[in-house]
Amino acid sequence: MFQKILVSFQILVLGFASAAWAAGRPIANPDTVVTLRTALALALEQNPELAAFSWDVRSAEAKILQARLRPNLELGIQTEDFWGTKQSKGLSRSQTTLQLSQIIELGRKRRARVREATLGRELATLDYETKRLDVLKKTAQAFVDALAAQRRVELAEENVNLAAGLLPDIQKRIEAGKASTVERTRSDVVVASARIEADQARRALIVARQHLAAQWGSTEAHFLRVVGDLDRVEALPLLGRLILSLTNNPEIERWAPETERREAAVRLQLAEAVPNLTLFGGPRYHAEGDEYTNVIGFSLPLPFWNRNQGAILDARYQLAKAADERLSAVTRLSTELSDAYQTVQRTANEIRILKESVLPGAESAAQALQEGYLAGRYSYLEVNEARRTLTAARLQYLQALTDYHKAVAEIEALTARPFQSSSEFSK
Repeated sequence: MFQKILVSFQILVLGFASAAWAAGRPIANPDTVVTLRTALALALEQNPELAAFSWDVRSAEAKILQARLRPNLELGIQTEDFWGTKQSKGLSRSQTTLQLSQIIELGRKRRARVREATLGRELATLDYETKRLDVLKKTAQAFVDALAAQRRVELAEENVNLAAGLLPDIQKRIEAGKASTVERTRSDVVVASARIEADQARRALIVARQHLAAQWGSTEAHFLRVVGDLDRVEALPLLGRLILSLTNNPEIERWAPETERREAAVRLQLAEAVPNLTLFGGPRYHAEGDEYTNVIGFSLPLPFWNRNQGAILDARYQLAKAADERLSAVTRLSTELSDAYQTVQRTANEIRILKESVLPGAESAAQALQEGYLAGRYSYLEVNEARRTLTAARLQYLQALTDYHKAVAEIEALTARPFQSSSEFSK
């Protein structure tokens, strides 16, 4: 169904969406029909949440740039021995020093900063991939909802036509004395109820269309309809194979660089415990002799009390925490995959039974009862009950298809790859 998910991954160059939004480019909003391929491509290009995430990658690049920078030179001017007493009154015996200072970072602090920032960029990229998978999943599920909503409208309108189509025959039976006026009242109620259900279905379709359009950042759905094969059901791979595919999920992939980043954070905090050396020097002017001398020196903090102990412990605790967080992520995603897998299995079996047994039987019974009613063999109540049973079976079948395809989208997002055949869901 969602074979185009991975193909569409290649459509978006990192940062393309954010650049388009930043430039204020008008949102592309299709006004004809929408296929799944079109919906996914539009979502990747224009989804506002995805565009916001792409800025995190740019921000991570900026942090690398900042981490590479060395401390600035400092300029200082100092005047001594002035405005004192006796011979030191005024500026006649003053000394003025022009001084440049430079901090020399020790302990490989700069290298540790750059390493941590570089891993942060890798994490930002993986988090972007996680969001992109989420957008693809939500778009695919919204597409399925819109496709199912269209089918519900068709079913509801068919029910209205069927119910209203019997009214002339009912009237003839009443005029012929074969039925009472109560039967006409009942039929009018059935028609009115069918029209209410059709109106509800049409309004639900409007909502579903809007939810789909929102995936590509539009506040209005201008397209006429969505096109896809909702009845397509594929064979399911073994759960064990799908669980192995969880390693493709960026939420799990991110824990390798995240652990490295936390190790780099520990090294950075250890480096911060090493005092920095400050070198300074410059010319000194002696007003009394109208002469110049030079000053040079250094300063070095003495780490008696603050040796960055707390920050080092915090970084080490965060590193130790990473293993538990990764296990938690794997457990959560495995559970979500198992739930979606069971939904696919359940709905696939339900779809098969409904398609092979329930729907043919319900359709045959409804047709036979309607023909028998026109021949005077059955009552209107029996016809209406058969029609209600058929409608319920069709809606149950439609709901099973909807749940199936949405669960498939969930599995493909969790495993970061499609498991269906190369045939497209939308044509």
